[in-house]
Amino acid sequence: MRDDYKILGPIEKIQLEVESEVVAALQAMSVNTQLTASEIANTAFKRFITSHKDFLPADYSKSLRIKKPA
Repeated sequence: MRDDYKILGPIEKIQLEVESEVVAALQAMSVNTQLTASEIANTAFKRFITSHKDFLPADYSKSLRIKKPA
């Protein structure tokens, strides 16, 4: 299961503003699981994108879509 959280592709940094409760929960999850906050957040974003593909524009390129880990 831990391999499901590995960041396998190229990475980029972004800056986000999130509620402080989200930050606290992410930090607690990171400490509890020994996964990095980036690994947890990356997995959460991928799951959100998969569940909300209707947010993407109709012409979103298939080559740019999030790939599921093998």
